[in-house]
Amino acid sequence: MSDEDVNPAELQRQLDDIKGAMGLAERYPGRARLWLLAGVLVGAVALGVQVTFFFHETLSATAYVLIWGVFVVVAVLALWVMATRLPRNDAPETAPSWRALFGSLGAFLVAATSVPGKVAGQVSGLDRATLYFGLVIAVLGLALLLTGVVLSAYRVRRRDRLVFYAGGVWTLAFASMIPYVAFLRYVGVGLFGVIFALYAVVAYAYLTR
Repeated sequence: MSDEDVNPAELQRQLDDIKGAMGLAERYPGRARLWLLAGVLVGAVALGVQVTFFFHETLSATAYVLIWGVFVVVAVLALWVMATRLPRNDAPETAPSWRALFGSLGAFLVAATSVPGKVAGQVSGLDRATLYFGLVIAVLGLALLLTGVVLSAYRVRRRDRLVFYAGGVWTLAFASMIPYVAFLRYVGVGLFGVIFALYAVVAYAYLTR
């Protein structure tokens, strides 16, 4: 076949199809390891936050906001750093901005926790903690779902994106159960931290096999 018979558009399509079959670890080496580190970090911080629940009757609303803020910053930044390590020059024009995505989630979280207003100060410290940290966990689950959706724009194969979809589903389910299961109200955040860290380890093994 001569050079004149080569169709550049068809050749590019074939190359895109080949890339489309690649996994996250193959297409972006080192990103799965970042995900492992991010997951373990979120899990460790959640365990640290759990310690504060033993002082739920003595901590003030301001203290809860500060502790909650640390949890939010670590959770959002961990996912954001992992996501923004994707090569920008390989991003399609239709791919949304990671900064806009996680910035919007952070803004939503702040707005959602402001909705209860003064009512939050009229309930017990434990209920207040359940509200704050339950919302953080729920938004983290939403972030995982959206990450899976956005990775499709980067032509990461569906098999690998399922890791993020599954993580988002179980995280949202866990957050929704915290107010209704008695022992989760006391140890739910710490238990979430353990499960999330294990999930990150399993996800890493799955993405790199």
